[in-house]
Amino acid sequence: MNFNLRHCVIHELVKKSGKQKVEVVIKPVLPSNDQHVCQLVESLSDLIGKKDNQAARGTFDTGNFLFKVPSAFDSYYEGQAKQDDFHSFSLICMDELSRQAKEPSRVAASGGAIVFAHYSYGPSSFLLITMVKQKEALRLDENLKPVGTVQIDLAKINQAARINYERFLEYKNLSDDEKLPYLAFVSPKINQDASGYFVAALGCTDSISSSKATESVLDGIRSYFDENADIKAYKSAAYEAVVYHLKEKKSGETASLEEIEHITRQKVPAQKHSAIDNLVEYLNGERIGVPLEFAINRNVVNRRTKVRAKSNGWELSFERRVFGEQAGSVIQFIKKERKVIISQLDENAFKKLESALKDDK
Repeated sequence: MNFNLRHCVIHELVKKSGKQKVEVVIKPVLPSNDQHVCQLVESLSDLIGKKDNQAARGTFDTGNFLFKVPSAFDSYYEGQAKQDDFHSFSLICMDELSRQAKEPSRVAASGGAIVFAHYSYGPSSFLLITMVKQKEALRLDENLKPVGTVQIDLAKINQAARINYERFLEYKNLSDDEKLPYLAFVSPKINQDASGYFVAALGCTDSISSSKATESVLDGIRSYFDENADIKAYKSAAYEAVVYHLKEKKSGETASLEEIEHITRQKVPAQKHSAIDNLVEYLNGERIGVPLEFAINRNVVNRRTKVRAKSNGWELSFERRVFGEQAGSVIQFIKKERKVIISQLDENAFKKLESALKDDK
């Protein structure tokens, strides 16, 4: 996909661990056509969601007026995204980072180089805010401008937040049941550790609905197997195992992508386990967007639980969500006539039934 950088600036938050003093070093916007600037932003963006930098998924906390960044981003988004507006937005973020870092509870936290970037990857646009603890990891000159080839050590990327523009627009316009998280953020021990000031300053929250997270993880399991020919044959077994796992959880318990991977791996032969290695990254990635840990929605799980019925010469197995009495249901139950109508057959099912008729002739 084509990468295109619109704006980038790197400021610095100067703070030593164990000290409460915080200084902010402000710099001008960098040239967006500079090779090393573009390479830096693209490299940083690629790290988010990878195995060593798995991302929480959520939104801005717009209900708390103390958070200045959410409304500032909204203003920038609704405007023309000019360079001056971008720089002004970055200054609001730096003010909030400085304010949070000065809190007595953050005394153990340290600062770093703060990279702000507005860019596009193919058809999608993003705004990225990343903290890198050691400037030398970025190879910056005295003006905080990247120089030379950028080779970022994953250990130096401590915190990041990335906003997906298309998801942000959908979130503003769709109903609650359809909303997807537009914010991906990486932070150690979010809002509990001293270094959680980064997430707190930006007003990030991992409030994604349990129904959306549960639907997404189950749909994601199916699509992952569909897209991997070596393990596609084990899709149904893996999917049903995950549904059963979620159903067996006690009320109030959460599920994690780590345990989803473990359950899934058990349904794939050992010689094909390498095909599961990227499952967490896939589910946590921009396309599926499942948080690393999420609340389970019982209604969704129940709708995905299979109903099995059989009689003389036939047997049916289907998920509750496709069953109903109303016209248009995939499996329509006509109670008065004691019959069912099955519609929306996929090509595979259609061919099997067609073949069965031919065999009888």
